[in-house]
Amino acid sequence: MPEITRPDPDKLLALIRTDEGEPASGKRRGRLKIFFGASAGVGKTFAMLTEARRLHNEGRNVIIGVAEHHGRAETLALIDGLPTLPLREIDHRGVRVHEFDLDAALTQHPDLILVDEYAHTNAPGSRHPKRWQDIEELLDHGIDVYTTLNVQHLESLNDMVARLTGVWVKETVPDAAFDAADEIALIDLSPDELLKRLHDGKVYVAEGANHRAAENFFKKSNLGRLRELALRRTTERVDAQNDALSAAQGHDEAPTGDKILVLVGPDALSSRLIRHTKRMADRTRAPWSALYLHTDRHETLSPKARLRVEHNLRLTEKLGGRVVRLNAARAATAILSHARQNGFTRLVLGHSHQPWWRRLLGATSLSQKLIERGAGLEITTLNADSETAENPRDDTSGWEVWAARPRDHLMATAIVAACTAVGLPFRNLTDPDTLIMLYLIGVVITAARFSIGPAVLASVMSVAAFNWFFIKPYYTFTFDDVSYAVTFVVMLITSLIVGSLTAQLSRHARLARKGEAETRLLYDLSRQLSAVRGVDTMAEVVVRHLQPAFDAHIRLWAGERQIAGAPLIDAKETGAKEIGVLHWVMQNHHIAGRHTDTLPSASGLYLPVMAENIPLGVLSITPRADDRQFTGADLLVFETVASLIAGAFQRARQAELAETSRVESENERLRNVLLASLSHDLKTPLTVMNGSVSSLLKMRKKLPREAVEELTSLWSHLTRLQKFVTNLLRMAAITSGQMHLNLEPYLIQEIAGAAIARVEPQKGARQIRTTVSGQLPMVQIDGALIEQVLINLIENAIAHTGDDGVITITLETDADRVRVRISDDGEGLIPGDEARIFDKFHSGKPAADRDGSGTGLGLAICKGIVEAHGGMIYAKNNPPKDDAPTGASFIFTLPVAK
Repeated sequence: MPEITRPDPDKLLALIRTDEGEPASGKRRGRLKIFFGASAGVGKTFAMLTEARRLHNEGRNVIIGVAEHHGRAETLALIDGLPTLPLREIDHRGVRVHEFDLDAALTQHPDLILVDEYAHTNAPGSRHPKRWQDIEELLDHGIDVYTTLNVQHLESLNDMVARLTGVWVKETVPDAAFDAADEIALIDLSPDELLKRLHDGKVYVAEGANHRAAENFFKKSNLGRLRELALRRTTERVDAQNDALSAAQGHDEAPTGDKILVLVGPDALSSRLIRHTKRMADRTRAPWSALYLHTDRHETLSPKARLRVEHNLRLTEKLGGRVVRLNAARAATAILSHARQNGFTRLVLGHSHQPWWRRLLGATSLSQKLIERGAGLEITTLNADSETAENPRDDTSGWEVWAARPRDHLMATAIVAACTAVGLPFRNLTDPDTLIMLYLIGVVITAARFSIGPAVLASVMSVAAFNWFFIKPYYTFTFDDVSYAVTFVVMLITSLIVGSLTAQLSRHARLARKGEAETRLLYDLSRQLSAVRGVDTMAEVVVRHLQPAFDAHIRLWAGERQIAGAPLIDAKETGAKEIGVLHWVMQNHHIAGRHTDTLPSASGLYLPVMAENIPLGVLSITPRADDRQFTGADLLVFETVASLIAGAFQRARQAELAETSRVESENERLRNVLLASLSHDLKTPLTVMNGSVSSLLKMRKKLPREAVEELTSLWSHLTRLQKFVTNLLRMAAITSGQMHLNLEPYLIQEIAGAAIARVEPQKGARQIRTTVSGQLPMVQIDGALIEQVLINLIENAIAHTGDDGVITITLETDADRVRVRISDDGEGLIPGDEARIFDKFHSGKPAADRDGSGTGLGLAICKGIVEAHGGMIYAKNNPPKDDAPTGASFIFTLPVAK
């Protein structure tokens, strides 16, 4: 197959795993099926329950989490007989509210759960603000979910539905969650049939409001438009899936090559721009981003306007866009530079009418500047209109900044008064025009210290004060020389320009200092963390460094243990809520708490500390001021700090592991040296002693009976000790890598026969059976060593089998390997010992049953010898019969001779 058209196997595997409910990472994720419709009453819940009942009858574990039946008989009939999860009661301001019980669903862990109304808003006090977030957690835990959704609840279509129907829907679902669903079932119904159902009372609306609903929302024209939107949105999803499959087969993922950038700000039009861009990106399957310019104007925004900025940026993330924050002084230049450097082909921005005074001065708007300079870019502008203000809020104006604080205006007045006081002694000694510089200095000081509003006030007061105190006739606003009129105008214009520029420079300086402070904070934290060792010490450094910088309580946990910061139980935010957020973050490894989508009513913000997808701890930040708002920029800083901490913890963890490994390696080397030395020192005297006892036993006819018994017992103990020393020497050779193999072709049947003959005196009444499966090839082995392996395994089976037991040796082929299995019918292995059974000095018997006859080296030697041959050895219990143990099997493989 030509390389250019060959499908990408990784992408195809990812698609297959996604279709099977398993992500590319290998961890199974539940499957989500959404029953999607144009409006209430089309039969989404009915269709969901019908399919759930069919699966329940087929034997699947199906539970109803939430099913809104609204008293309809046909829906109640489908619910009857299906297991139903009780709803959880929440006390909200004295009212008992019933909500979906997420924890109970996770505890029961069914195969499939039905959770109606995907866009539902949970009652305050719930873990997540929205039901779709509850469903995400169910999916993360491997539970399949069925749910329902109307088209007007999709976030990207929210403003379009409002313009079509005149109804602004408050409960929305991010398009990213909708697009991530594994299956969308479109439940379609014609407007005429839906209106008939409404007339028959089969559509749920507020009691007594059927006619009003039909006249307003349920108009035939509205229903037709909603149906068109639902069909179009479903078609776009099918197209996106086809594009993904085409991309996996080697075709371009985005044939259009588009990349869209939308400009957002604090105005109400921005939310409409974001949704418009999302729809545009869906149609062209193009990536898109939202850009917010952090200029000096940001410092002049009112608190409500700043909150609106954060709302718009979070809306971008909900719709699947990427947020970009950019510090810049010149907006048009910065926007075009960023767009061209990052390959954007389209710009989407809002356009509003310029005030008459700006048009009079010839000022151009940002959209006009971008159109004039944006050669090569496709620029789309949307005009602001009355429909934009879906949520009436205070308009973003600079009045707060111009008005500033009363104290700032008093200080501006005081500065002008001080300039006047300094100039009065020189009134008759110098030309009045010279004293103008005093007032310019005062305006500069006011603009640098305060905002533009006090600077303008100082400019006007300076002109008035100069006329009153320094132009004859004194203490009046009249003047003799007409040329002073020009002087006053020039002085006012100059002071306004100087004041404005100084105020802008002051704001830029504050922004630069803020950025420098953040960089210095991260640099100092990184440097201090690199200078200490140990997780606990690093945690203390983090708390000591961050608490004054963030003006917040900082706490760190490693696992379940708090390692730094004030104890949570002694703090003002004590309660099950904070501990619940902490445990949730530990289990799910996602940010939660204050100003997030998970338990947002918590006092603190909790961030997972993770490195290389390994959870290392949790960082919590609880502001000392209860009314402090965390912005998106703050969250970026917090996440950067958490990543620095994670890197430091990972370094400390790796250092501890390296030190432990070094100590273990040194201990192992010392133990091997000791074993080898001890074995060599014991081997010769044991051989001599064994030979002497053997010689005495040959003369047993001349010795008393008691002496012969003592010598026989001594010979048995010496033989066992000699075998133990031999095992020690062999183990030392294996672990030191000094064991040399004399590889030659052998028939494994011959090796097995020799091993059985060697253990014949030990088997007693036990039976040893040999089974050969097929014709076995020769194996490339060291015959003496493999014989020792078989002897050790057979002796192990004898030790764990009753006197009348049966030991079976099975020889069979497996591709280019020969497999040897030694099975017994004893009590089997202790559960969990299957891997540890091959450790040195480990006995498979419980401590109370050990008789001291075993050294725990036989199986370790078997493992070393088999692995030195390139084989594999393992142990497992045999399948039980009638709930009774049937012994264990030890299996090893050997390579076939070439």
